[in-house]
Amino acid sequence: MPFREVVQQPVENAHAEGQLLYGSDYVFAPNAASKVAGDIYELITSAVLWETAAAWNRVMRGQAWPTSPRYARPQVRASDGRQIAVLNLPRRYDWVKLLVPSAQQEITNLRARLGTHGLGMPTSTPDVAVVVLPETERQAPVWAQSLGNMSLASQRTLEGAHRVLEGKIEPGEIVLAIALKTSLRSDRLYQPLYEANVMEFLLEGHLGAPRVDFEVHTLSAEGTGALNTYSAAALSSAASDHPHRAIRELYVPANAAQVVQRFIGFLNERTSLIQA
Repeated sequence: MPFREVVQQPVENAHAEGQLLYGSDYVFAPNAASKVAGDIYELITSAVLWETAAAWNRVMRGQAWPTSPRYARPQVRASDGRQIAVLNLPRRYDWVKLLVPSAQQEITNLRARLGTHGLGMPTSTPDVAVVVLPETERQAPVWAQSLGNMSLASQRTLEGAHRVLEGKIEPGEIVLAIALKTSLRSDRLYQPLYEANVMEFLLEGHLGAPRVDFEVHTLSAEGTGALNTYSAAALSSAASDHPHRAIRELYVPANAAQVVQRFIGFLNERTSLIQA
């Protein structure tokens, strides 16, 4: 089933119920429906990535890779140190809270210095952060448990995971950040670009982390010029000998299976760099 249809189905169900119950009195605000669709897209994508991460972590703990549904198994050597967590971050959440206290203090000091000049460096939150599990969490059952469904209990697991890891993530252990947009309007194209540049400046430029990957996932990017906009170099790397893009990729998912396989491919590449 096309991923766009998966996201849109609950909205269509709601419209059908409204028309059934209220007939001609049923009205809705299109902007509200779009906002709900965006929330659904974020939650479903986070759940798909969580399920993939849970299966990945079980293999890293020495357990078997599931044979149904069938996906290419991890290609890196199994190790506790290659476990990851998928964090669905709430609106207006400061991702800096995920970092260990010493890194948070460095950013606080930077902001304080900027403040003496009447300047600031506000952070805007990616919708999803993928992090390497800190050592204290590598045997915790939750990170290897599948959700199995989209029940309220599963949603609470997704929405609360970031709180468990607050203050525990080293700067180099945020391996992927994702901005999720059901569509990209021309007036909103630059928001993820700003988010990526600030995150990369703080982590790479200020805290010495290795390259931070930031992606934009959307269900539609037609007619926006997004491909050109997201070819921009990361400001933290533009003057170096090894410049790289601020936005790693603009990705339009075809279906959930493609999202899973692509994520496994990313984890193979990224976790192979971890000395574990």
